[in-house]
Amino acid sequence: MSMENDGQLTFEDDPLYIKQNRAHKLLEDGNFSEAIALFENIIRENSNYPGVVDGVKATRFWISRKKAKRFNSPYDKARVLLKEWRDFEKYMVKNNLRHGRSTAAIQKYIFGDIIESFTDAYNEGAAPDTGILIQIGDCFKKLGNYERAIDIYEYARSFNINDPDLMSKLGDCYFSIDETSKAKVLFREAFFIDPGQIELDSIESPFIHMLYKKTIEKAPDPEVSIYWLPVIAEINRAFNVKREPKKGELEKLRLEIEVLEKEYETNRKKRSFIEPKLLNHYFWLIDTLKIIGGSRKEIEQSLQRINEIDTEIFSRYLE
Repeated sequence: MSMENDGQLTFEDDPLYIKQNRAHKLLEDGNFSEAIALFENIIRENSNYPGVVDGVKATRFWISRKKAKRFNSPYDKARVLLKEWRDFEKYMVKNNLRHGRSTAAIQKYIFGDIIESFTDAYNEGAAPDTGILIQIGDCFKKLGNYERAIDIYEYARSFNINDPDLMSKLGDCYFSIDETSKAKVLFREAFFIDPGQIELDSIESPFIHMLYKKTIEKAPDPEVSIYWLPVIAEINRAFNVKREPKKGELEKLRLEIEVLEKEYETNRKKRSFIEPKLLNHYFWLIDTLKIIGGSRKEIEQSLQRINEIDTEIFSRYLE
């Protein structure tokens, strides 16, 4: 560590810091054996140097897996690497390994390899494979390259516009780049279409996890709670950005409510799942009627029905 003319300490001329930076660059390029040699060299000079022990632990994991492997296809290679990364995340937890500069450098290399393999697999197909596209987007999202992930997710969505999990991934990315209005519209729609298809663990937005904490107070059962999240979001004004209704959407909502009402009355075993979905459909119906200047009587009837289903939710909704 050196001292500048003004007395400020810097790391620029610290030989161990320079070696550590070189080790991180080697990790980014996948040169794990050379990187660990540098880390071990640093440890011999200073066994307490910050981040070096974690660097050794992380690198050893990948050296043990970076043996010559035969893959049946680029897709097979990408899937294997993804599984190994998940195993590495478990290894990090088990060994109290923090996600720092070393693991970030390794992640950059591994996910670069995964993206390249998925891209090769995608290019081999005769028709667009949205599943592969989404996994490529997931990799960019994991690396924090949200703009690139958005481009890929939006393209994938052009083939399946009503995929709720894909919508939630897009909403998550938009939230991460501070485009909160777009994020809220996408999250609101995704949780309306089918909350059960959304991988909550893959969502990074604290906004959604805060809502989920509120939700489990109402519905502690983890199988049911995800269906209550959009209801809790509505009464907390969290999904407060509403899009314009699509052509024919009002009539579609009415028909879906009819079906849900019948299920609510006849299928008592599934009522805990049906109830939040029915409530959320009434919320959407009310919003749609308000936006298009629809029947005030129908809005009042919908409010009355919400009150009959759940008085507490009705009271919170009117607050």
